[in-house]
Amino acid sequence: MSAPRPGGRGCNLRQEVAVKCQMKNNFLVAVLVLAPLLLACSKADTPPALPTDQGCSEISIISVTEHSLSSSEVATANSLFARNNLDARNYRYVRYLRESVQTYYPPYASFDSQLVGVEEYTNGLRIFTGQSNFHFKNGVFDFRSGHPSSGTHLNTVPTLNAGQLRSRLRATVTQFDPSLPMTWLQCVSAEFGYYDLNAGTGNATENLVKAWKVTLKSQAYPFAYYEDNDGKLIYYDNGIRTFR
Repeated sequence: MSAPRPGGRGCNLRQEVAVKCQMKNNFLVAVLVLAPLLLACSKADTPPALPTDQGCSEISIISVTEHSLSSSEVATANSLFARNNLDARNYRYVRYLRESVQTYYPPYASFDSQLVGVEEYTNGLRIFTGQSNFHFKNGVFDFRSGHPSSGTHLNTVPTLNAGQLRSRLRATVTQFDPSLPMTWLQCVSAEFGYYDLNAGTGNATENLVKAWKVTLKSQAYPFAYYEDNDGKLIYYDNGIRTFR
């Protein structure tokens, strides 16, 4: 059998084999490089394997329109915000104070002081660290305490469920207050929202995460905040205060 001529079919076959081998090697390298990344993404998307307490637990939903003021106070607050071109759509009113103030320094004057305390919402969910006060002087906006939120691109889909959150609260109370008299026959209430991890740290940069506020139903204390992605404890409060 004669050898293939230069430029003939035999030479093309060798080139095709070489190209196919190179493509196969490149594919294997790509798989080896991407495998750890794909595995990491898979693990990140997997809900944490936290214990689930089968006792009574429920999801609490507090709408931004569920103000904790009387209807007349809500109307007054709405009027103050509208009159001063302040957008109140993401604020839930939680406090209202009105008083006549007399100054005791020149120039002496008296004025009507009104204060509206709010909780801020974004994406329809409460920002647990978003409390602010709006102060009005003779009906005119004077100043605001607290920093407005910039909002978030985080979604509104929770990872944890009510049973897992009940288990987390029980573990937290057992850890920090083992002697606290509690009956775990009570129902646990959990509210989903956002929490600024930089709140109270002196860092003005907002760092919102999806989070839960968990407490016993119809009780103010104890309560705890947990990150939604892994159930990590953010803050716990048993309501006990010591004064010196």
